[in-house]
Amino acid sequence: MKEFGLTLEQTRIMFSYQYHLVLADIDNESSFVTKGFKRKWLSLWKDSTEIFLKSQAAQNTTIKSDLQLLTDFQVLKDLINEIKDEAGNKLTLYLILLETTLFKPYYSLGNTTNDDNLKNLKISNEELLVNKLKFFARTLDIDSSVVIRFKSHYDEAIQGIKGGWNPLLIGAIGAIVLAVVAAFFTPAIAALLAPILAPGLSGAAAVSAVLAALGGGAIAAGGFGMAGGFAVIIAGGAILGAGSGAGVGAVFAQSPDSALTQAAKLEVVMKEIVLIQKDIRLAQEIIKEQRQAIRSLEDQKDDLLLNKEKNKQKIENLEKAIEYLKNALKRNQDLL
Repeated sequence: MKEFGLTLEQTRIMFSYQYHLVLADIDNESSFVTKGFKRKWLSLWKDSTEIFLKSQAAQNTTIKSDLQLLTDFQVLKDLINEIKDEAGNKLTLYLILLETTLFKPYYSLGNTTNDDNLKNLKISNEELLVNKLKFFARTLDIDSSVVIRFKSHYDEAIQGIKGGWNPLLIGAIGAIVLAVVAAFFTPAIAALLAPILAPGLSGAAAVSAVLAALGGGAIAAGGFGMAGGFAVIIAGGAILGAGSGAGVGAVFAQSPDSALTQAAKLEVVMKEIVLIQKDIRLAQEIIKEQRQAIRSLEDQKDDLLLNKEKNKQKIENLEKAIEYLKNALKRNQDLL
């Protein structure tokens, strides 16, 4: 669905907001030593993210931008002011804010596994980052109260899609997200996604670019058979449509929790963006695409059943992912 696509330039803007969110946490860090480790992580994340953006741009000679992240916030604001009044960009701005709001930094980037100091870093002050996100919302001409609703809707969706309210999940949503990102750091996932997210790269650089793209909320569209050129599917868009099945299904067969987080993001979009803006046509289209995606994943599961013993773990993972997506579909249908 083209509504969920970002151009490469818009993707750079999304990552730039995430950069400044982490920078705000670093500035608030009271420990001088920890501050240094966080700065090192941010530098590695920035480098990996730019590798991802440039590897995507290399496939399109019409891209003029150098695709470096916008580390000067005034430059970022000026760029936002140029695009936010353009027709059709309102949903794009909401999606950028959603991904930035749900962004959880300090996950493994693959190239940091031998540096124990970069493991187990944590956000120092969640309330401060919420205030920073509210400021970001205002720069996007979005009501700052949306930030809290994004977070609460996402937490509620995670709990509901997993099969009901669970008090043990309260406060654990960030851990779930980090666990999902960590699940991507496996030989199978890296091999699967590196040609898509980091074409032309190999080794540690490819792995780092893949992890930066996934952790930042980006999955390249082209490799999953979806339209949109160099658009990036965000906000749960990766689970939409039968065309997404082959690539995304392979990811879900490795990590079903990735289906959970994508489905939860999509529910936030339904609740906070689509329905509040009263775009019933888009809501109905989302539900239609969800049904197609589930059918596509069920077809893939049937193919795996041809060699049940060999594919036992993949089948179990895909069944769990399909269960999540069916729960998510019902919840979205109930919203209409």
